[in-house]
Amino acid sequence: MRLDSAPALHLGYCTNVHPGEALADVRRTLETHVCAVRDRVAAGRPFGLGLRLGNDAATTLATDAGARAAFVAQLERDALYVFTVNGFPYGDFAADRVKAEVYRPDWRDPERRAYTRRVAEVLAALPGPSERTISTVAGGFKPETSTPEARRALVAGLLGSAQDLAEIADRTGVSIRLCLEPEPFTTLETTAEAVDLFTRDLLPAGEAARRHLGLCYDCCHQAVQYEDPVESLRALTGAGVPIGKVQVSSALVLPRPADAAARKALFGFIEPRFLHQVVGRFGGGALRRAVDLPEVRADAAAWAEAESWRCHFHVPIGWAGGERLSTTRADWQAAVRYAATAGLTTHFEVETYTWGVLPESARAAHLAASGGAFTDALADELRALVEVLAPPP
Repeated sequence: MRLDSAPALHLGYCTNVHPGEALADVRRTLETHVCAVRDRVAAGRPFGLGLRLGNDAATTLATDAGARAAFVAQLERDALYVFTVNGFPYGDFAADRVKAEVYRPDWRDPERRAYTRRVAEVLAALPGPSERTISTVAGGFKPETSTPEARRALVAGLLGSAQDLAEIADRTGVSIRLCLEPEPFTTLETTAEAVDLFTRDLLPAGEAARRHLGLCYDCCHQAVQYEDPVESLRALTGAGVPIGKVQVSSALVLPRPADAAARKALFGFIEPRFLHQVVGRFGGGALRRAVDLPEVRADAAAWAEAESWRCHFHVPIGWAGGERLSTTRADWQAAVRYAATAGLTTHFEVETYTWGVLPESARAAHLAASGGAFTDALADELRALVEVLAPPP
């Protein structure tokens, strides 16, 4: 959806919450879920998409002109436009087990650049604003990309992609910024690491890099690192790092790790599909990190000494928490307010992709609070974002 402020803001939710890799799956998602959400929050108005295109659908759209034309016609018929694409997960994001596979291929692999080019060619052909974004993995899985050789290869892949995007912009008039998305246990996790890569390796490389590379600020990811959102955004922009898009997301918080019942409540969110990285803050501000929640459960006694834990589990953004667990809702609200008022970006995308893996009791409670239908819950998340970006007088 579009907020007619100055400048206009583009809001959407990421369709990675809906399973399906083939183009037919994507089209079905638009016909059913997306149009139902549109009717709840933007009836009669154009509705902006945070479109997820995995390699299967992107390849079909990039190579089949007829399929691409039919897709464009569907978007235009249903008053849908695309301002951003999630180009992070390459393969089946709804597989039984995704875990660290979500980072592969990483930016050392030429296939990541080739896939991103396919996504960009498709994005440039779809209805939407003249400036668009693609979010992508911030390098790769950190345990695999921490050497100087890996960094050089990652940088080469990213700079090559910037050249691809510059060529597409010159040919089509559509400017696309590729946005690296820092995440716990990727090459870039923290604000300091992002600033270092951009200022040392990317921005000095030339005009194509400055015009077509940037950052996707995921509110959950930086909150898990215990980073203050406003200080983080100021540090990034102060260093000249462009903020291409903000992913509006909220993390789980365990405020009292010494409480056994509270730990049990958090461990109830363990599930086999995605990584749920954990950061614990101890006395004096020291941080301890785990790549997945079961790792913490296995060493719960040591972790119980922390002041609090934050877990990378995207929970509904309107939820403030309950009796034993809380969330980082205040962090995303602060990030969104600052990014909008400071004019850092016009792209805001709700990304609660974990509805399908929430504990059943939690999922049922959230759906009931929204009216019972999944599309009602998705609409409520967009309304929560609108209330922050355009509060009532």
